[in-house]
Amino acid sequence: MPRKVAAGPVDPVRSSAVELFFDLVFIFTLGRLSATLVEEPSLLADAQAVIFLLAFWWIWYNTNLATDSLDCERPTVQILIICVMLGSLLMSINVPDAFGDQAFVFVSAYLGIHLGRTLIMAVYLRGTPAWRRPVRGLAWYLLSGTVWFAGVAASGDDARVLLWAFALAIDYSGPVLGWPVPGLGRARANEWHLSGEHLNERYRQFIILALGETILATANFYRLSARDLADTTAFLLTFWTVVFLWWTYFYRTTSSLAVKIDTAADPYRLNLRASYTHLVMVGGILLTGIGGELMLKEPGGQRSAGNVVAILIGPLTFLVGRMLFEIWVFGRLTRHCLAAVVACLVLSPVAARLPPLAVGLLGAAAITVVAIFDLTHRARIAGEVNPVSGEDGPRRYPA
Repeated sequence: MPRKVAAGPVDPVRSSAVELFFDLVFIFTLGRLSATLVEEPSLLADAQAVIFLLAFWWIWYNTNLATDSLDCERPTVQILIICVMLGSLLMSINVPDAFGDQAFVFVSAYLGIHLGRTLIMAVYLRGTPAWRRPVRGLAWYLLSGTVWFAGVAASGDDARVLLWAFALAIDYSGPVLGWPVPGLGRARANEWHLSGEHLNERYRQFIILALGETILATANFYRLSARDLADTTAFLLTFWTVVFLWWTYFYRTTSSLAVKIDTAADPYRLNLRASYTHLVMVGGILLTGIGGELMLKEPGGQRSAGNVVAILIGPLTFLVGRMLFEIWVFGRLTRHCLAAVVACLVLSPVAARLPPLAVGLLGAAAITVVAIFDLTHRARIAGEVNPVSGEDGPRRYPA
């Protein structure tokens, strides 16, 4: 039987076809972000890319919450998701032109997605305790919308970056604070009925999407290169790194997220932590692809601290995201993951004297070591109380 539109899932559900269709637009989105950073590397471009990534992630995350409560087999819900997809595509087309003459289109699409989706959710959820959720959301999006449009009216990229960063801070802080609204109060845990299996699957699908886009972009960059020994080495190093990013995520990171969400006292807050940490990991994957393209561009190029940052920051950001995810969601610190991050930071001054290919090898080696330790430690902790399992028991911090 299809899920009730208003009451949320009563049984674990899997992703629907329309959700997978919706994800396709983000392949284009991530490609536009990476291409922009490779073509125009600068601090301002980096800040703009962060704003774009945060805006797109917030659309994807909140749309998942909507599909977790709605029956995606209903044509009206499918039309809603397709409209969100179209708005996201319009935003992606205007990357990076949103900081030029397309700011109004970008912001209108962003706010139109959130306000439209949230208004329809309010209609669907009327008469249930969850009805207050979208009503609070409407109030907060109207608040942040004033700042978004102030950024549109601002003259100069620096002012627009600051105003849009403030608008995103409002959007992201709303759920952390419980979406407080006068007369409605803060959101309560009983307003949320989340399906851990569905949300876990959606996170895994987006990670696969980000990894796939990185491989495709790197392969295309390699196709356009001279394809000599140095280029081939850079391509293989990037592919190797992406493979082990996949390994470290799927082998251990989300093994029991679904159970953890289903059994949490406050599933929404737990899922919010999972979302924020997945955002960091997605950023790491995106930066890994950019580092690979930099190696392909100049495999034996200039030895500098800038190259170390550009090439190593991707794997390091991913590993930091994984550590935060394990600590905030599962109460576990994986020490070999922490050791890999510290080792890369300690070796960075030495790496600044190495060519880009050698720096890429350091990043690939760090991810590989983490994956190997994940394999060897699984057997050792199999008989212990595993914090990832969701079982009650004392917290453990395996080495």
